[in-house]
Amino acid sequence: MSLTTLPSGTRVVGVSGEVDIATADVFGDLLLAALDLDHPHVVVDAEHLEFCDAQGLRALTAAADLAEALGGRVTIVNARPLVVRLLRITGLCRRFAVRAAAAQPN
Repeated sequence: MSLTTLPSGTRVVGVSGEVDIATADVFGDLLLAALDLDHPHVVVDAEHLEFCDAQGLRALTAAADLAEALGGRVTIVNARPLVVRLLRITGLCRRFAVRAAAAQPN
């Protein structure tokens, strides 16, 4: 997991592998650290996210709550089909701006 600030000031949290009970707290702390009054928006780059369980969804939801309270939003980019499906099934796709990963050429 990583936190990067782009020249535009946008903060990007990169996540890879699995976000589950073992890693969700670190992920959640990183998301919350990325948000403040000067930076109420955060982008989650999920290109390398392979699995997310309920604890990972809880971390995303907590970040969305804080972002919205600050007047911002959480955006998930490069979401793999599994992540997009999980957000649709849980109804959380309405909480986040979600941009699916581009289809990979064969």
